Amino acid sequence: MNEELKNDLPELDEIAAECCEAVEEEPCCPEMLGDIVAETVTIEQGGAQNVKAETVNVNQGGIAYAEGKFIDVKDGGIALAMGENMTVTDGGVAVAIAENVRMTDAVAVFVAANQVSGENVKVIFDMRAAVVFGVVLGVVAGLFSRLLGRKA
Repeated sequence: MNEELKNDLPELDEIAAECCEAVEEEPCCPEMLGDIVAETVTIEQGGAQNVKAETVNVNQGGIAYAEGKFIDVKDGGIALAMGENMTVTDGGVAVAIAENVRMTDAVAVFVAANQVSGENVKVIFDMRAAVVFGVVLGVVAGLFSRLLGRKA
């Protein structure tokens, strides 16, 4: 009986080959990969890995990397956001790079923008602080490398 069942099953190698051919032609389930490219992207209570759009709206969600002309975040967060105009309300951005950034009740680790405005905002590093941090870190790393180089 087991012999009959084995004979009726297709070969595993054949199935694997068909899957590989299908993936090479066109990746299946791009929404599962988290990469989104569109004119307008709205994420509500969800998330995405990479988003590239003219307008990006996030409401109670998150994005790892967002690039767009207009980026609006409410009650959510973005790890790296690059755009022209960015608004963050009750949310956070790890790195924000934009022409104009408006933040209300928000947190950002690093902001590089021509104009930053907002209320109740906490920015860990602005452009000047990042430059000073980089210089100090470079000097400290240089001193340690010299000290460790002499002892070895």
